[in-house]
Amino acid sequence: MSKIQFFFKHYWMPFLSGVLIGTSWIPLPPSWNFIAWVPLFYWLMSEDRTVKQAFWGGWWSQFLLSLIGFHWVAYVAKEFGYLPWPVALVLLLLFAAFIHLYIPLATALAVALRKKLSLSPAMTILALCCLLSLLEQFWPSIFPWNMGYPLMKWILPIHQWADVVGFLGLSFLVYLVNGALTTALLSRNPRRVIATLFTCILVLGALGWTGSLRSKKWETADAKLKTTIVQANIGNLEKVYAEKGAGYQQSIFDRYKELSLQAKNKHPETQWMIWPESAFPDFLNLEHQSRHYSSQLYRFSGELGIPLLTGAYSRELTEGDRKKDYNALFVMNGKGGLSAPPYHKTHLLIFGEYTPLLQYFPQLAKYNPAGSGFGRGKGPTVLTISELGDLRVGAQICYESLYPAFSGELATGGAQVLVNLTNDSWFGPSFEPEQHLEMTLARAIETRRPLIRSTNTGISTVMDAAGRRYEASPLFKEWFGFYEIPYQANPPLTIYTQFGSWLPVLVVLLLAFALIRGRSRETS
Repeated sequence: MSKIQFFFKHYWMPFLSGVLIGTSWIPLPPSWNFIAWVPLFYWLMSEDRTVKQAFWGGWWSQFLLSLIGFHWVAYVAKEFGYLPWPVALVLLLLFAAFIHLYIPLATALAVALRKKLSLSPAMTILALCCLLSLLEQFWPSIFPWNMGYPLMKWILPIHQWADVVGFLGLSFLVYLVNGALTTALLSRNPRRVIATLFTCILVLGALGWTGSLRSKKWETADAKLKTTIVQANIGNLEKVYAEKGAGYQQSIFDRYKELSLQAKNKHPETQWMIWPESAFPDFLNLEHQSRHYSSQLYRFSGELGIPLLTGAYSRELTEGDRKKDYNALFVMNGKGGLSAPPYHKTHLLIFGEYTPLLQYFPQLAKYNPAGSGFGRGKGPTVLTISELGDLRVGAQICYESLYPAFSGELATGGAQVLVNLTNDSWFGPSFEPEQHLEMTLARAIETRRPLIRSTNTGISTVMDAAGRRYEASPLFKEWFGFYEIPYQANPPLTIYTQFGSWLPVLVVLLLAFALIRGRSRETS
């Protein structure tokens, strides 16, 4: 038998799980979500499975799911890093090899615990589910995904329970269902398999039915916000710079101005307008309003006559009178000024917006496409817009929306509405824009605040507190959309917002139960 035949004979089940998980990830239908982990779990429970084999089985699963679900990393490496395709593909392979190492760590640890404590297959699988849940919550990841997000588009509205357990809690549910089915299969008892399958279907059906009832609770509102989103389809700003030369700022501003005037003429009732991340390619601080392009936007804001929220750049003095640039969100007041101090992005994208270890090795800036990058903001910030009746806006820029705790702090800080400004032009036309969209909209359900998403190239849209989706923009097309968004003037905090930090504690307790029961079996 050749080495390749031997390899596939012994690892085909982890391979199968990797493919099923990867093809259940956004934007593909979550068809296999509740059975995708079963082949890996079942394979791990072999009596002669070693810890080393368990690690490599988990590694192959994570490698394949990463390769399928995050293949757009190669596109980013080419577009953002200006690398040739062969090098970009090598970087994709390296990314897929390491980005989700918590999965093989969990599988190896579960098998090690089984051998050490003589755990039963059922308790081993329960421990494995807990380990996967804990590690995915704390694993340092550039794009923190989990198995709960695909449920946003599942046939049953189970995702409506995210205001109680969060999408991390829903991810744990996915692991538990996969674990229950695996345990039943290991029993080799057809009746138990059928009973477990029926129970899982019943539980998921009940969660879906009650989830639809939960959303009804949030459909009531006592205020409406008439909003216009403008998407000018600028795309990759570096390309625009290369094509337009030194005057590219004027071209960008003119396109946003023209689209905004068209939108205002079509919807004169709009109360405010929202442009995306880095829509205005210049500094907008008050002290910079005399700059050529900045002065044009200040004048246009006065002509528009309504608040304009836009992404732009901010420059401020830091300690030692040194200037620092920020990726920022500004609110123009519609009268030629600012309605609130700018928000500075807090969670910066590695290599894209900051260079790691730069303080120790300044020369690294020469090799990073973003140079030394941006300054870091002070954390979640709620902006009060007096022109809109003291509307309290929770500000997010780009992938800050991927962190539940960040949006949770905005909600506890009094935000009535969440606004996310994003630039997804670096990531290509498929997979990533929809992945980022779903993961962003998830925060609307966890916090039960309407979320308004404005992007450079799509997908721009709105989700209200009840989890209802509104019109979505097309990808890579100029577009504007008008929305009447219901919201509550004094929205209550959700259970997840208040107590979501306890989820790891509950998982740890369940893990302890599995291990203690295993130790009891060993000593009995």
